Amino acid sequence: MIPEPFRQQIAEFPAPLRALVEAELQAGNTIVAIENGFPAAPCGASIKLANAVQDVRRRSTGEVVFYARNNYSYAGEFTTEQRHFFVLEPPLPPEPEPDMDAIRKALEPKPDALDQLAQREARSGPEIVRSMMRERVAVENAQPASIPKGALAIVETARGVERLLHFRDHRPPREIQFALERDLMTLFAASMQNDRLILTANAKVVGARYDFELRFEAAMPHTNCYSLGVKTSWADAPATHHDYYRNTADSWFSHWTRGFMPDDAPAADTGATERYQAICLASLNAEAHLDTVPALQQTIVAAMKTGARFTTSNKEGDTNITWNGSRFVRIDTGDYPDTVVFSSESEFLEALRKFYDWETSKNMYPEKASDLVAWKLILRLLRM
Repeated sequence: MIPEPFRQQIAEFPAPLRALVEAELQAGNTIVAIENGFPAAPCGASIKLANAVQDVRRRSTGEVVFYARNNYSYAGEFTTEQRHFFVLEPPLPPEPEPDMDAIRKALEPKPDALDQLAQREARSGPEIVRSMMRERVAVENAQPASIPKGALAIVETARGVERLLHFRDHRPPREIQFALERDLMTLFAASMQNDRLILTANAKVVGARYDFELRFEAAMPHTNCYSLGVKTSWADAPATHHDYYRNTADSWFSHWTRGFMPDDAPAADTGATERYQAICLASLNAEAHLDTVPALQQTIVAAMKTGARFTTSNKEGDTNITWNGSRFVRIDTGDYPDTVVFSSESEFLEALRKFYDWETSKNMYPEKASDLVAWKLILRLLRM
């Protein structure tokens, strides 16, 4: 059951972990990668699975110890007492953003119960029925207060779902693009089609394929009109996983669009043509000079020397990678505290590439990101 590329590496794992992996492969799970580094010890390794371990095995048993985690890299870990080797589940989808309208409404003063009763008794019986019917129709036809009726369209099928969100944003297209690339760890390709700027990308998110189309619809005097279309399909996944993908697709979409302000689609002739063309040109040329790995590396180095940093956070602790004025430093806090001071720029860049190796390739399995793509994605993760 062990695929040939992984057979020799898995032979080094403790027998209980090998048995766990073999059982999962028999049940339809697959191996995404085998990696060295956190959380495994330097002498060990981690097997990353495409899907969560089945419930019957998702527990501590015998020599295998299970920990339920929830961080950006994995959701659950299986290991042995020595903690040298690990079997890791994919990360969980993000929690939906809190409904601020519902929270504010819950905090509003409640109407006096006696006043409500008096108003109801003053009505005739038929009027109460008609009022209840009107309220029911209004509720059934209502959109959430924060989303205009024409802003969001959803089409669902048995094996997929499509969503199209119209929104407005003061940022130019390149900044919207970079924000999405940071969330998705996937680069967008830009093109002009029928005088409109269109950016497309695709990614595998916890086993399901997602296709993205970001359109720059119109340039208004003080803001810009956009649409983001997201299609996902789980047709290639086992039937036992379809409910999981159907239930989590909305959470992923809400997470990716959490910073956008929904709005009705603009009319065909909306916006200023000259301003639109100027914004398109600037976005298309924004990173034209970053076409080599050394150019990307030096952009990162220069930004860090003026205060930018890399930061990750999870339940086990935090990692901060910074410039201290004379050296690049990595500081880990939490369960596994450590400090590494890099002796040279080249040593730092090599370590940075390895640190983000999994992150930059996680949504394109079984392929691995090229150095050029990986360094562009690492640039997206830099916090200014």
